[in-house]
Amino acid sequence: MNTRTLLSLFCLLCASAPAVSQDGLPPINLKYASYLTTADGKVIYYYGVERRVELTSLSKVSKHVIDALIATEDREFYEHDGVSVRGLGRAIFSTMTGNTQGGSTLTMQLARNLFLSHERTISRKLSEIDYARKLETKYSKKELLLLYLNTVYFGHKCYGIWTAAQEYFNKPPDKLTIQESAMLIGMLKAPTHYDPVKYPEKVIKRRNEVMYNLVETGKLSDKEYKKLRKTELGLKMREPIALHFAEYIRRRSEDLLRSLRKNLSHDQLAITTTLDFQAQTAAEAALTQQYKVLPQNMKDVQVGLVSVEPATGYIRAMIGGNPDSDMMGWNHATQNRRQVGSAFKPFLYASLLERGYTLGTPLMDAPVVVDSGTAWEWRPMNDENTFTGGPVPMKFAIQESLNLAAANAVTTLTNPDELAAFARRMGIRSPLPLVPSLALGTGELSPLEMASALAVFPAYGWYAEPVGILKIAEQKGKTLYTYTPKPEQVTDSATCYLLTDALQTVVNAGTASVIRRFYKGPAAGKTGTTQGSADAWFAGYTPSLTTVVWYGFGDQRKKLTGKYQYGGTVAAPMWGRMMGELAKKRPLMNKQQWLRPETVLDMPVCLDNGWVHQPGCIQTAIYPVKVPRLPIEFFDLLTFPSLKP
Repeated sequence: MNTRTLLSLFCLLCASAPAVSQDGLPPINLKYASYLTTADGKVIYYYGVERRVELTSLSKVSKHVIDALIATEDREFYEHDGVSVRGLGRAIFSTMTGNTQGGSTLTMQLARNLFLSHERTISRKLSEIDYARKLETKYSKKELLLLYLNTVYFGHKCYGIWTAAQEYFNKPPDKLTIQESAMLIGMLKAPTHYDPVKYPEKVIKRRNEVMYNLVETGKLSDKEYKKLRKTELGLKMREPIALHFAEYIRRRSEDLLRSLRKNLSHDQLAITTTLDFQAQTAAEAALTQQYKVLPQNMKDVQVGLVSVEPATGYIRAMIGGNPDSDMMGWNHATQNRRQVGSAFKPFLYASLLERGYTLGTPLMDAPVVVDSGTAWEWRPMNDENTFTGGPVPMKFAIQESLNLAAANAVTTLTNPDELAAFARRMGIRSPLPLVPSLALGTGELSPLEMASALAVFPAYGWYAEPVGILKIAEQKGKTLYTYTPKPEQVTDSATCYLLTDALQTVVNAGTASVIRRFYKGPAAGKTGTTQGSADAWFAGYTPSLTTVVWYGFGDQRKKLTGKYQYGGTVAAPMWGRMMGELAKKRPLMNKQQWLRPETVLDMPVCLDNGWVHQPGCIQTAIYPVKVPRLPIEFFDLLTFPSLKP
């Protein structure tokens, strides 16, 4: 059978093919994904069976992509009606002789991708012809190109040019360069065979072939081609990050989407989150670094980390487990409620400072026995069972995390009910035990709850509910939901400043001083270790970010042991590593300052009673003090014009 006979047979088959009509196309059922982005637009996760995001206009695609596609796949695209007779004749001949040569136009490829299987038979080729002509009748050339670019597969679970540009080069498709566009179009021939991650040399060769096609079609000069063919692929693969955060958003969005009558799996939704890409990558780098130094018997220890922006409540970073944990599993940052130990003490001391006590107020560092009202007595002790046996200034008690000082404070200067009420005002929502041991952190909280409440202090008294979603929009641009922070003032700025002044000493010279090995910028916080070392915490903040780190095992009966059983030796170092990594990207973090309210002045405080120095006081020390709490007579003695009532 010669070539002329084959072509005659082909023409006969074409004559018997179904008539061309506008209403003869099957429905187009492309599966599009919803996706998450960071606050600054970086894609971090896709929801859906196929990772395909609809491109809504060719204006959102680099012209280099279009040029490379036409030059490589179908140079007659703008001239034919969906079928190239010359190309099709070659394809039919190859099919009947057992070869696998192509010959399909872009429109025929589109018809195959949309409606047909990939088997190589005459009947399928005839169906391609029919559907291609119907597509050409129904759609413009621009619309066909757009549909094609939304349909094709680029490997690595990427469908469509939008997802491919994000996956391989971490950029939108309208920013693709000539060589990037050529690489992606070259992959269409065989995405698995031309995998740029596995076979970079093979892909470079294929990319250069596509760029030479651009030379042949007049879209690229020979000089430019010779220059570009020597370049590397320049991949910037999108690394999977914030997987626990993505699952957290999925769960948190269910009620909201239900009210909008939308679904993550079926509707094309773009969800802009509060996540800060740099903060998240810094947290994940710190996690990796920390686990490298842990002993083998602690490789299965879990971690929960949350970073919250003060005054807005925006969740800027989240880690829900160790490096091997399943994103669909337990989120130790949001679902895990554990005793917080001494990390709760900032709420005790802030409640006292709010009431007018000073950082010089003496607290007894001596054993105390408290009748619990039951059959047992509460007998707290300091770490290592040491104590001075006398009064110490509040600031020193905070720095050294003295349990006895906190226990005496909650039983003599305040009470558990008042402490719990203050904590609830700061944003604590979990039930709290109304017993004196609450001051030492026997309440069970999640890292997220701790972070959002602690963020009141760098926010100078303002609380905002923690939030992860900023905006939900349809892919075509219609905004369905936006979030606006509604902070509430829950305490005064002077109280927050005084607490911060004390918590800085924890980082600079106290139980969290290990942080200074990694981060030199302004920092304040508190370590926490629960009884038996089941949980280790560090809850701290900079002027712009509050971050809480928890370490422990999923099974609470299993304890942390050895060097890494304390908040100051396992949680604080990770906090410091994260801030150090973030400061590398944001050098100005090291230059941030705490803003002192006008209502705070450095004054001599009598160490006998903690009040501002008065005649007869033998021993004093300088502390920052809230001036509105001072007696009016004191202002009369000094010249402070701006402070006069």
